[in-house]
Amino acid sequence: MMKKIFATLTALSALTLMSCAGSKPEQKDYDAARRDVQAAYSEVQYDEDGSVKSEIQSTEATPSIQLSSAKFKTTPTVLVAPALTGKMNASIDVIRKNPLAKTAMEVINAYLTSRDYKVVGLESQAQLDEVVELQSSIAGNDEDLAYVAGLSVGADINITYSGSIQENDIVIDLNASEASTANLLASESVRMKNDGNESQRALVQKCMQQAIVGLENKVREKLAAQLESGNQYKVVAHLTGQFTDDQAEEISNMVSTQIRKKFSKMQVISMSRNTYDLMLTVDPEQYEDAQMVYSVFYDGLNGLAKVRKQNITKKLIILEIQ
Repeated sequence: MMKKIFATLTALSALTLMSCAGSKPEQKDYDAARRDVQAAYSEVQYDEDGSVKSEIQSTEATPSIQLSSAKFKTTPTVLVAPALTGKMNASIDVIRKNPLAKTAMEVINAYLTSRDYKVVGLESQAQLDEVVELQSSIAGNDEDLAYVAGLSVGADINITYSGSIQENDIVIDLNASEASTANLLASESVRMKNDGNESQRALVQKCMQQAIVGLENKVREKLAAQLESGNQYKVVAHLTGQFTDDQAEEISNMVSTQIRKKFSKMQVISMSRNTYDLMLTVDPEQYEDAQMVYSVFYDGLNGLAKVRKQNITKKLIILEIQ
């Protein structure tokens, strides 16, 4: 019976919450999401402080933890995705067709929503294809899909997970990383024994409940501090014009010195003659969105080169320098 769970729980790798890449989710989308997770609350209940109610905790669960009370300057957006790379056609199908996969997704959504996060979801194959195409244009097919998708939907944090059966136990592994850098913030692993007295649904619920509570508690203060410092944007710039080496050097120097001064922080991930990979931290009161960040490059390189947008999403800016 447990092997059947992980026909579904390797299928559990399928649970994906994302919104359409390149589009701005409206408030009504979040309202709809909140309504959707109410069904989960009928079976997945939490105390007012967000901890799992004692009557549904596993008898082998670790003692209750004191949840972080860190407050957010702005409401953070979270992307939850399977720990997979490449296209996830089969995984998307599992979400639609598999009731246990849907149950696990509802548990994660319910808890994060109760803790004041915006949870966004990728709901159609067309949207997934758009993200994968965008992924390929940035770093090829080996890039982590969750990382690129998180940038596309404007996530502040990505949560990825996987499941396995070890002897007679169900094991869930969760990872949380910064959406803008893919840097790992924290991990959480939960092992739960199958005593044969509970349904597959109840086992999935309990294990995921414990895992998401532990993981979120580990990352909340880090995320609150990150949001306090400003909004992060990834900028990938390609020199596509016919520039001499001196001209290319002048452009890179302008980006590294003068344009850098416009932002709170610029971290150079990599910079070659023809490609710049930059991470920016900006004051949200000065730059409200990615388009305003893009305009700094457009204006700053005026006279040296033409800057054209290739793709702009909520936290990802891909531009060409001609």
